[in-house]
Amino acid sequence: MPVICEGCGQRVAIPEGYRRNKIQCACGVICPVPESARQEAEAAVPKRGPAQPSSSVEKEAERWLLDDSPPSSLPSAPPGFRDPGPVAEPQPVQKPAVVARRFPCRRCRRLIRRQGECPDCDGFLPSPTEQGNAEPVWWPSVDVPADKDEEEDPSPYAVEGAEDVKCPKCYFLLPPGSVLCVRCGFHLKKRKKVARTYQPIDRVWETTASYSARLTAFCICEAVALVLGLVGIFRAGIDRGAFLGAFLLLSAMLAFLLGTFDRIHLTRDGRGRVQLTKTWRVAFFALSPQTIDVRNYEGIVTGQYRDVSAWEYWLFGFLLFCGLVPGILWWYLAIHKVTFQVALSRDHGYPAYILYSGWSETQMKEIAYTLRDAAGLPYDAS
Repeated sequence: MPVICEGCGQRVAIPEGYRRNKIQCACGVICPVPESARQEAEAAVPKRGPAQPSSSVEKEAERWLLDDSPPSSLPSAPPGFRDPGPVAEPQPVQKPAVVARRFPCRRCRRLIRRQGECPDCDGFLPSPTEQGNAEPVWWPSVDVPADKDEEEDPSPYAVEGAEDVKCPKCYFLLPPGSVLCVRCGFHLKKRKKVARTYQPIDRVWETTASYSARLTAFCICEAVALVLGLVGIFRAGIDRGAFLGAFLLLSAMLAFLLGTFDRIHLTRDGRGRVQLTKTWRVAFFALSPQTIDVRNYEGIVTGQYRDVSAWEYWLFGFLLFCGLVPGILWWYLAIHKVTFQVALSRDHGYPAYILYSGWSETQMKEIAYTLRDAAGLPYDAS
């Protein structure tokens, strides 16, 4: 009774006399053998009884057992017994000779047992003194490709910025291999902020000119206008009301031109905390200061431009109509001069906040470098 294989579905024949409860198919699957199939295999084997000795042998054995006479000699061999003769000693088995594997020589391609044992090439090597003067010879090997340019590059593709390290504390992108965040002082390996002592910084910048210089210039212009007006009143007979109106208008315009500017204050304490504030003054009156969080920005950008719109020309015409001096000052300061800027950037260099806008290139670079050293923001001067 064959067994159906559960793996391939073929019939597995049960040999006669098979008594195990499992059998292996040709496909390797072990199949269980039913009890009925195992009984049929055992029943197929013909039963054999015990071998019956011949009558002559039985009689000879009975005679030996009943004989009480002492053995004078060795009993004779039973009939039909043949003496095999002297037993021969076993001969040692000779193992077949093992053929040594040989390899071709790298130079002459002769078959040798291992490299360095070639009788033609290695037997005539130059002496150490001669070998040092000999030119090096390169022998090709199967391990080195014939054309190194065709060797496959293990990393043919590189993603820009993939090796940058991001600070887990302030999420600032650091150069590859960085251990300490330059912005917040977080140690990437120790997983904690390192206590560091910073050099205190306290710097103040006022756009183009300082507050005292602007106020001094305003006072000088007011004094000159007042002296000229008094001379005109007492010598030329100018109406006092007209002089007073013109003097007040000139004072307002000069105060707006000379007294409207911004003031940048940058501080850093010993623990590295940076505070940046910007205060505007309009006609010499200070407005409420504006605090700027440098941690919300990615870098520092600088540039120069001369952006003149129709509003500047309209104001130039109005000031020129009111007085020659204010118009000339406005043309020189607002239209003719080149403006330099320092801005805090986001999104890959976009100037998100204009920090400084003035006419001094030296002041622009000073603000950018100091802010870079204090806050750790990247700045490319080129």
